[in-house]
Amino acid sequence: MTVLPDAAAQDVLARMLAFVDEAAPLALRMRAGGLAMTNKGSDLSQALTEADLAVSRLLHERLGPDLIEEETAEGLGHAAAGALLARDAWTFVADPIDGTRPFAGGLTGWGVMVAACRSGWPRIGVMTLPVWNEDRAGPARIGRPEAARGILLAACEGRALWAPTLGGRPTEPLRPLERPATRTGHVGWLAVSAQRYTLDYGRGWFPWSEGGSISDAALLATGRLDATLTSNMLWDLAPILPLLEALGFGLFHWPDLAPPPTALIDLFDAELSSHDDLWLLCRDRGQAADLAQAIRRA
Repeated sequence: MTVLPDAAAQDVLARMLAFVDEAAPLALRMRAGGLAMTNKGSDLSQALTEADLAVSRLLHERLGPDLIEEETAEGLGHAAAGALLARDAWTFVADPIDGTRPFAGGLTGWGVMVAACRSGWPRIGVMTLPVWNEDRAGPARIGRPEAARGILLAACEGRALWAPTLGGRPTEPLRPLERPATRTGHVGWLAVSAQRYTLDYGRGWFPWSEGGSISDAALLATGRLDATLTSNMLWDLAPILPLLEALGFGLFHWPDLAPPPTALIDLFDAELSSHDDLWLLCRDRGQAADLAQAIRRA
């Protein structure tokens, strides 16, 4: 299916919600049936399951062809991706399953996420974490797909929204999500960041991560984290930005606190990676300055 270039934002959001309404139950069913996890080449951090590929195919069926997604982006290149994102038309950026290792391992920190970008920046975001509300009173296990309780997060036209899910589908209409008021002293600390940086605990910041960018974003949006870091791939950042920006968070470059470029693609290199840069997602510049002083190069 093709989304019309001039489609209204609410219509695009509805198409994205319909996609995750199919994708989350599909991932849950495949996970319950048992999945073998492999790796993409020699980089053991890049995990892959048949569910990643199945959700990738569904993405192309429901949102293509104006789509950049992890499993088919190899060889696309910076120039082609930049041209797609720069148009005054909708381009989708997606991660079929973010957090493949926790997904296959029976943990909670995974989900499906997609952004709709226009004129160089993500404008709409949808994330579903189908087992986010796992009962942690007992041992970890993969339960029945239809009994899985999770959370749906979305942002459109500057509004942050959420709804509980059961079996991967929302049980209530989307409702407003308010900016978190709590302060926890914790910062999202994904593996890519941890390879390159260390954190000075003496400055009152402590790392917490449950698997991937989607779980970091959910922890931040729901008040479990104060800030998070990004030094990953295009599809790790684009889907989470609309939600976090709607909640008042901003991007700050480490260590100089420079603002982000006006075009999202300029945060990434030829491989659509930002591994050589570190960006802080914080409530404000003051918080970013405090966190920046706690970060050291490894």
